[in-house]
Amino acid sequence: MASNSTEVVDANSTPTFFHTDPEKGSTAHLSGGRPIERVITPGGHPIDFSQPAIPVQHRKFGNPLPAALISFSTGFFFLGLLNIGTRGIVTPHVIFPVLIMFLGITQTLTGWFEMFIGNTYSATIFVCYGGFIFSYSLIYLPSMGILEAYTDKETGLPRPEFHSAVGIYLGIWAGITFLFIIASLRSSVAILSTLVFTCISFALLAAAEIGGSPSVKTASGATCMIAGLCGYWSAMAGYWTPDITYVQIPPIDLSRSD
Repeated sequence: MASNSTEVVDANSTPTFFHTDPEKGSTAHLSGGRPIERVITPGGHPIDFSQPAIPVQHRKFGNPLPAALISFSTGFFFLGLLNIGTRGIVTPHVIFPVLIMFLGITQTLTGWFEMFIGNTYSATIFVCYGGFIFSYSLIYLPSMGILEAYTDKETGLPRPEFHSAVGIYLGIWAGITFLFIIASLRSSVAILSTLVFTCISFALLAAAEIGGSPSVKTASGATCMIAGLCGYWSAMAGYWTPDITYVQIPPIDLSRSD
């Protein structure tokens, strides 16, 4: 069906559309023939006047990845510091509120935001890591009764099977992260290095739980810190953009075209 809309374009302004077709929702025929304007932003979307107190701007989807990567990196870097025994800290339970309230929630929300905008790759990784963080933290939450079920009544310490069970779970996540690595071979050095060191961290954490070796635990802490630093690199590569800062760091693209 032919449209009665007329587009007026000025090289120095945004396009303006004048609708005179009642079938298109126009009320021009009710207002003495005066046209109804619909202004389009440079991004191609109708201007939104629902927030009159702020300047009118083009509405678009934001990038949730920097927030997710910052939370991921902070959690892993903090865990690494605890595992290497920074300042003599031997009780790591302070990490669990950070994991749940910062890392877990942010990862899960980002995963679903990415799913909404059609990014299956990021959505899968962040939703899965969000689920891991919640499940891993709940193991140590007293109200869940999991740690208590494995505690020896005489010594008050977890039995060896507890550490074996946690080690197996961490080993499974090393395998899952390896699958993510395969899916990331054409992403960037920043993302790939984050996942590689995360995979190594999971493997060392699993070995430390099962074997009980302090040196392996320290090594796992070091790799957690490296994974966190790589994650910060990935986050800032997407957050430090030319429109907000003069500082940029390249993620080093690995994609190849035909």
